[in-house]
Amino acid sequence: MIVKQGRQEILSYLEDASNFRESEAERLYIPEDETEIIQVVKECVREKTPLTVSGGGTGTVGGRVAKDGAIISLEKLNRIITIDPEGKRADLQAGVVISDFLKVLEKQGLFYPPFPTERSAFIGGNVSTNASGEYSFRFGSTRKYVQRLRMVLTGGEVIELRRGEGFERDGLIPLGRLQVPLPSYRTPQIKCTAGYYAWPGMDAIDLIIGSEGTLSIITEVSVSLIEQLPERFIMVIFLPDDTRVLELVSLIKNDQKLTTYSLEYFCPGSLKFLQADFPEIPEGTFALYVEAESSESQLERWVELTERFGAVETFIGDDAKNYQRLIDFRHRLPENVNSFFRKLGIVKVAADIAVPEAAFPGQYRFYREIMAQEKMQTILFGHIGENHLHFNFFPRTPEEKERAYRLYRACAERAVSRGGTIAAEHGIGKIKHGWLQLMFGEKGVREMAAIKKMVDPACLLNLDNIFPRQLLSEV
Repeated sequence: MIVKQGRQEILSYLEDASNFRESEAERLYIPEDETEIIQVVKECVREKTPLTVSGGGTGTVGGRVAKDGAIISLEKLNRIITIDPEGKRADLQAGVVISDFLKVLEKQGLFYPPFPTERSAFIGGNVSTNASGEYSFRFGSTRKYVQRLRMVLTGGEVIELRRGEGFERDGLIPLGRLQVPLPSYRTPQIKCTAGYYAWPGMDAIDLIIGSEGTLSIITEVSVSLIEQLPERFIMVIFLPDDTRVLELVSLIKNDQKLTTYSLEYFCPGSLKFLQADFPEIPEGTFALYVEAESSESQLERWVELTERFGAVETFIGDDAKNYQRLIDFRHRLPENVNSFFRKLGIVKVAADIAVPEAAFPGQYRFYREIMAQEKMQTILFGHIGENHLHFNFFPRTPEEKERAYRLYRACAERAVSRGGTIAAEHGIGKIKHGWLQLMFGEKGVREMAAIKKMVDPACLLNLDNIFPRQLLSEV
């Protein structure tokens, strides 16, 4: 096992894509197997040292940034244990990098549908955050594909959970020898990564998925797979205004003739973040990014839609070179936005809100009204196919920052009142505690803290993720 001491030795583990850097951790463990993980856990429990699990560093809410104590990275647990082509299943150690996994699967004609946009992420991190990626419009998030988890608890116990073997019953969720009370709140049945999952009759494994490393250290993951996807193409449709954007999105979502994998939205301001890389973007336009099955009949249908809705320009990636170029088009935006936040030197002020289908048109119009009235720089982009857009604010003064959070709250309150979530894909981490309480109330968040105390009685794992650590002494 590698052990590193001192901030200079571990600087690269003290940040993620959120720009949250409030860390005083000075020790890093890099174990090579589960036995060494247990050794680390026992040492930290004995010394009462907080322990933060560090993933690939692709998160946007400070989840892997340890405020203090020690860090454990599972990067050496990077073995693909088995791939079963007939059963369409794979067993992996938690530190397997998603890009490596996808390359191996491709050679066997298989695919892992919920792979995240940032493919340098670890599979264990994907599970801990219930990550979703560019194909979540069609395939959903990580939760749906996790079949087994093996994990270490701070009590030293190693347990396995298999989907379908343990369900909530009479208000209790079986977790190893524990019986965890089902919280009183309910997780919205939409794209959601807000706190611990809670639903009547839930599978026990779903309590761990999306728990942001606060309950256990995941060491192995088993996931279901599908056959390799058919040939696809990408189209970016540029529209002169957004008067018919929602109409076109609805049509695409409900058209049975189309096999659509991604459906994304870009406002004019977000497209400006791409113009240095793609100077041919038409000025002042809105865009829809679509990835779909490539067949002659479907291509004809897409061309018909672009003409009917008055597209001023259309980028098409129907060959390997242009397909990859448009993949870069999609990926470059969050990269450029995150770089801009770092340049401003501020933690991201970015709403990650999703709402039910019926509530989305009103939520979208609410965003656009704010943008029309607000002088502060804002952009709106993201997963419109899942009623989930990223509304980013770029405050440059203390007054603008205060106003940004006030507007953020108004957006969140509106969404929650209509059955939405304040965290659709990026989780809560250390920077969205207040929004989680807005969603579930003080009672709901305290119930989460009580669950953590039951499963992690040492109260050491990933402190300050989901809720502030002070709450643990109050429940």
